[in-house]
Amino acid sequence: MKISVIGSGAMGCLFGGFLSRAGHEVLLYDIFKAHVEAINSQGLQIEESSTGETLLLRPRASWDPREAAEAELLIIFVKSTATQGAAEQFSRLAGRGTLALTLQNGLGNEEILRRAFGEENTAAGVTSQGATFLGPGRIRHAGSGPTYLCMSCGDNRRLRPVIEAFEAAGFETKEESRIAELIWSKLIINVGINALTALTGFTNGRLPAYPELRAIMEDLVNEAAEVAKAAGIPLHHADPLGAVLETCRKTGANRSSMLQDFSRGTPSEIDFINNAIVREGAKLGIPTPVNRTIANLVKALDAFHQEADKS
Repeated sequence: MKISVIGSGAMGCLFGGFLSRAGHEVLLYDIFKAHVEAINSQGLQIEESSTGETLLLRPRASWDPREAAEAELLIIFVKSTATQGAAEQFSRLAGRGTLALTLQNGLGNEEILRRAFGEENTAAGVTSQGATFLGPGRIRHAGSGPTYLCMSCGDNRRLRPVIEAFEAAGFETKEESRIAELIWSKLIINVGINALTALTGFTNGRLPAYPELRAIMEDLVNEAAEVAKAAGIPLHHADPLGAVLETCRKTGANRSSMLQDFSRGTPSEIDFINNAIVREGAKLGIPTPVNRTIANLVKALDAFHQEADKS
């Protein structure tokens, strides 16, 4: 399969690297030129946190969007803040049968891709895999877990070759029939973890060790679950907080994507995660004061990081 990964940070490199190892023709697209150059000249290094082993893989990388044209599968891993631009750019370059798959965090990405590519060419997924960016050409595989995929149009037959490819690459992958349930179930995991790691600087696994953080996590998750219930969206998890805590355990060494954004001083995806809960809650008349407070803290620090970059 000809696959282009759009946004080849930690997670994009993890999926693209393992798919290339499984024999697929993979292009890693990213705008970070030093990262692209390192992959092309030295290969992609993936450190396995569970074993300490470092894999050296050799997918092709490029910062030229034209090289991603005509892929059978586009895996979208850009930051949610960049999804609109990526959708507009790559839908113009895509072939008639190209399938665009979002494995991004947050609420709203699938809708953006559906508008650009059409629902018959759009799929959404969630993954419990975790990865940390270590530097140009280097990532850490920080945790494993299942990946679920669903077509936007509801007909999952087109996903079968994708699922086979993911399984062959070492990713436990399952078909899902209800896309809203899929996205909201992962959203609630991100709601409970990402902002707290960014604000504290902790890895995922350290959050539950502190009763004060666990209490905030519980409030964040409970608010999100109430919004989902009011919206009529069932969740994968009968115990949402338990699912968040289990994710913390399975991805204990992982530095969440939002923590990595803070470390680099780049804008976070808070508007697609905790702030999405605030917006949806407001529509449904569900109060979300803890999510609002946490989102405001993150947005204030986002603004501070941007000011610091300009000075």
